[in-house]
Amino acid sequence: MEVSCIILAGGKSSRIEEDKAFLVLNKQPLIKHVFNHMKNIFSDIIVVVKNEEQKNKMEKILKNVRIVEDKNEIFSPMAGIQEGVKHAANDYVFVIACDMPFVDEETVKILLSKIKEGVECVVYSKENRYEPLCAAYKKEIFVGCDLKGSLHSLINRTENKILIPFNEDRIFFNINTEEDLEFAEKTFK
Repeated sequence: MEVSCIILAGGKSSRIEEDKAFLVLNKQPLIKHVFNHMKNIFSDIIVVVKNEEQKNKMEKILKNVRIVEDKNEIFSPMAGIQEGVKHAANDYVFVIACDMPFVDEETVKILLSKIKEGVECVVYSKENRYEPLCAAYKKEIFVGCDLKGSLHSLINRTENKILIPFNEDRIFFNINTEEDLEFAEKTFK
């Protein structure tokens, strides 16, 4: 089954002073780490940014990929996903955040292998906690969603979902602070 990929790269980065997508980790911007894994899996990739400045900067880093602006006033993953869904060529989308450099191809391929007709979302889960920004969704479940709504709530309301148990938290580690970036740098070495 063909699946599109949406990389969210337009967040506020409120706990760190610059756009997370452009933070340098192991000599590359974070977005490049995520994109390099995704380009080996998906033929349809959409990177969602928040403004023209981010878009212009992103176009210098990533080539031959669609970069779209989420012009909603609301800064939320839901708003970014809804913008990405508008541009996705396929009925299912895999959603990932730009600040998750350790999500590898195997992790994504396992998740994608679970998608089947009628399933609305496939998500990694641990002790009632989801990883909603490393998950696959049927596009139509985002129609009419509250842009301020939580992905966790959306997953909870979804009847036809597949939860994949996981144990390794490092894979889903995301970078929110300078300390997180330092930890990630040490992990890469």
